[in-house]
Amino acid sequence: MKRVRILALCVVLAACSQPQETTVPAETLSPEQMLGKIRAQSDVGDEVVFQAMPDEAIVDLRQRAQTAEQIGEYAKARDLLDAALAINGSDPEVLQLRAELAIRQKTWSVAETLAQKSFDSGAKLGNLCRRNWLTVHYAQLAQGHALPEQALARHLADCTVLPPARM
Repeated sequence: MKRVRILALCVVLAACSQPQETTVPAETLSPEQMLGKIRAQSDVGDEVVFQAMPDEAIVDLRQRAQTAEQIGEYAKARDLLDAALAINGSDPEVLQLRAELAIRQKTWSVAETLAQKSFDSGAKLGNLCRRNWLTVHYAQLAQGHALPEQALARHLADCTVLPPARM
């Protein structure tokens, strides 16, 4: 009988106690590791993807920016992407590349804003869509308020639309 009382007392005390507040530490990924995860997104087999006709001037600026980034000339890459955005401020691929460059430069709110703008102006399908959501996720994570894992998984899954099966 004494054991039952002690057990009941423990249950009551446990129910009344305040849980210890724990903070979720920001993931300790470097910007380069974040970019590796973001850029690892590729097309998924037969998924439906929409791509608008590219503007040759923007394609050229985008390619030059990617080359500049690869050799470590981040300021030049930023300037080239900004020049492309001056031509078309809603080009989703350029907005995403600029967001990824902002991740590298640890300008988290800029990265989040640009990735969201890229998503809003894009087709919301394919690897660009997945890169958008991962960029938003890592930018928010670095600011201490990441997307919940279930929400992120849902957004990433929504980016993949497979064509109907043909018989």
